[in-house]
Amino acid sequence: MGRAFLSGPTMVLLVKNIDQSIHFYKNLGFQYELVGGPEVQHVHMTRDQVTFILHQAVNPSDVKPYSSVQGGLYFDAFCYTDVRALLEEFTVKGISIVKGPDLNDHFSEFTIEDVDGYRISFGG
Repeated sequence: MGRAFLSGPTMVLLVKNIDQSIHFYKNLGFQYELVGGPEVQHVHMTRDQVTFILHQAVNPSDVKPYSSVQGGLYFDAFCYTDVRALLEEFTVKGISIVKGPDLNDHFSEFTIEDVDGYRISFGG
């Protein structure tokens, strides 16, 4: 029996306003897909091998990105990529960078923030 290949990861982002979040991720080049039935419905936003599952919060005060709590890291999600190419793409689109860019020959990185305060870092 061979070793199973894992893709992803996929993570759930609890959001305050699903329509605003969908618009934000579409602007980043993510594709929209409505998933589930009437009882458990959520949205997949996918770009290449990265998927964020957006789920509408019943209580907006429940939306608390890990990066916003004391002791949390500076990012909630991390994606490996060609940093310079993505930085150029996001700059053309007017996407705000909240940390970095830190560019060098060993490892480069920058961080953006979505409409709910989730911070996504891109590095490579």
